[in-house]
Amino acid sequence: MKVRIDLEDETLRERLEKIVQEAGFLINETADLIITDRPEDGGKQKVLIARSLPEDIPEDVLDVIDPGLPDFLLRRRFEMIKTYLKFPRGILSYLEEEFEKARRYDFPLSVIYLFFEDEKTAERVYESIREVLRSSDRIDFVRKNELMIVLPGTTKEGVERLLKRLKRKLLRLDWTKQTFFEYGTAQVEDWMETVEDLLASLEISMRRL
Repeated sequence: MKVRIDLEDETLRERLEKIVQEAGFLINETADLIITDRPEDGGKQKVLIARSLPEDIPEDVLDVIDPGLPDFLLRRRFEMIKTYLKFPRGILSYLEEEFEKARRYDFPLSVIYLFFEDEKTAERVYESIREVLRSSDRIDFVRKNELMIVLPGTTKEGVERLLKRLKRKLLRLDWTKQTFFEYGTAQVEDWMETVEDLLASLEISMRRL
């Protein structure tokens, strides 16, 4: 996935170049996506960099991002954009939808994030976990070695029960070598205003299993 960064602020451009590369984009003039601070630019899909929402947002703007966000949240935001470009109805789009429902109707919503050392382990765990989830739950790849589980209607207590079941199931798998992975959990809380707040809480909770 290729991106072009078209910004007048050189310091900000250099910062975003590093972040979007970490998110998995290639920087190229013949880009799939343009990052710009000029909303009037037409043509390809773009991400608008602005500290406040403009009154009229062009239809080709996928997202409006505040450059004042910390780097790890900006990276997560661009990872979500990359996933959306590849899979418009992917796990991160689903998370955004469920986050809005949870906020609007005061429903619980929890998320589990799993990071593995390699792709093959992630694929094995993905196939195993699918069997124990409810029909309303959603699991999918964020990247090749990263999984996210979105759990509508689930509290922290429900997540802990599910994690115990998942751990027992993973222990029964026939591993050829000892496998380690990192995981984090988060639940939508009253103070959270955007899905980035939920992702930040998820990032802070990461621990090794």
